[in-house]
Amino acid sequence: MLYGEPFDSGFALAERHQSTPDLPAAQAVYAELLAVAESFEDSPDVRLLRGHLLSDIAAVQLTATDLPGAGLSVERALGLVRGVSDVPMGPRGRQVWLEVLLKTLKAAAELSRRTGNLDEALTTVDEAATLLAEFDDPEGLRTAEFGLARVHLLLDRSEWGAAEELASALLPTTTAVGPDLLDCLGIVCASTGRTELAEDYFARADEGYLGLGHNSKRQQLISHRAYAAMRAGDLDRAEELYAEASAIFERQGQFEDLAVCEQARAFLAEHRGDADGGKALTASSLARFERLGSMIAAADTMLLGARQAYERGDIDEMKRLAQGARDVYQERELYERCAQVDLMLAKTLEDDLNRTDHGERGDPGDHERRSVDTALSLALPAALALEAARYDFASAHARSQWLELADDAMRVAFRLALRRQDQGLIFELVEHRCAGASLVLSPMDRTPSSPLGPGPGPGPGGPVPAPASGPGGTPVFPDAAMKTYAPTGGDAPMALGGVAAEAAASVGLRVAPPPRVRMAAGTGRTALQEYIEAAEFRYHRRIVSEEEVPFWSPTS
Repeated sequence: MLYGEPFDSGFALAERHQSTPDLPAAQAVYAELLAVAESFEDSPDVRLLRGHLLSDIAAVQLTATDLPGAGLSVERALGLVRGVSDVPMGPRGRQVWLEVLLKTLKAAAELSRRTGNLDEALTTVDEAATLLAEFDDPEGLRTAEFGLARVHLLLDRSEWGAAEELASALLPTTTAVGPDLLDCLGIVCASTGRTELAEDYFARADEGYLGLGHNSKRQQLISHRAYAAMRAGDLDRAEELYAEASAIFERQGQFEDLAVCEQARAFLAEHRGDADGGKALTASSLARFERLGSMIAAADTMLLGARQAYERGDIDEMKRLAQGARDVYQERELYERCAQVDLMLAKTLEDDLNRTDHGERGDPGDHERRSVDTALSLALPAALALEAARYDFASAHARSQWLELADDAMRVAFRLALRRQDQGLIFELVEHRCAGASLVLSPMDRTPSSPLGPGPGPGPGGPVPAPASGPGGTPVFPDAAMKTYAPTGGDAPMALGGVAAEAAASVGLRVAPPPRVRMAAGTGRTALQEYIEAAEFRYHRRIVSEEEVPFWSPTS
């Protein structure tokens, strides 16, 4: 895209500053160019140039975590660029206009995502996907960028399985954002217990960034590697890497990234017994996130503060912070995180029961029963939702690793049921856990849609790989295992017992959620019915399929 001097050389200089990174220098170059553009007589071409410059300024401000400034720049840029949409343009002019609009929409989507407005970000990405159908994108750069934006949105929603699948599908189709996709895959693997694979992805991403000269993104990888080390339990290495990243981000004024590091360092300080240091880092992180308007990240820090408050014995503060975090997650439709908050509250109640001898206090038992009931009403729906999240993963190993994490939640529910001496609930828990799952294989005669989702046009860089063939050459495709129905002839899923379902999963086939377990003929009662209904209502996730099976009776 050529505008003539001083703009062409100015754009090139600013881009070099961004890759160094020297963000103040880049912004100064763009601001100088904008001043020149604003001195020109007004015309559609000049307005488009101003919009282009404001879009680039917004991108720098986003990197520098100046979210309020980026918001103003994006708003002005969209106003200018959309304002010339009705001006008559030739084919070349239309392509230039589309290029600038797509750049601006990319910045708008990133701004919405960073401020926690994930639905708004997705709407912007969908708009861009529609525009891509008429945009000449021979190298697939813009298509890949918006595919990456979808991956980031899935990561923010903790939809690890969907994020991994989309990033893996995009990776062979593009070199433009290949290192970014590898970085995302590393985060997914670190978050789901696959430490060695995460490090492999991070190493490949680092190599890619080095080849492209993207030093700023290589610096981001330091904090991502620290996160992986922390999740793997290598806390000394995590603390060392987070300290290194914090120094870089503070020096460069990247305060959102610095706040993320402070959040993690607070946890690490708390773990090694430095309660005061952890509290100070948590307060600093929360204040930075709130100033920047990063509400989801602020909620994550509030949750860390809630755990610290509980350790100090400040139960009221713990409840206030946990509820504040949950309210943010609920508003942003981050239901898995809502489940994690509920599980934390249930564990807190269980811990309180373990610490307190109600008999010695003369408690007749009513208080303990109420506490157990409350803890179960939180823990069991949350455990069911976290367990069901594994059906999002296409990879058998990823499912297995996630199940290890989800099993911790289910163990809490079992302990509470045992504490209540509720034999009926324990029986239903066992029946649910042992119920068969359905292997989802459906005939497929459709053309696979673009990994970008909504919007016409082919997938980025070419078609999705062809599906495998079933018996007789009939194509089959492992559908997303979120909902299956009772057998209806040839399209019926294959019902497998619990062990067989796991065996199928181990070779990479998806399994659907387990069927409902009918406890007695004619009663309509199914195992864990009220808890499953609560989980599906609270967390907006399918827990069981529509199929019903009878419970297994040793006398049958």
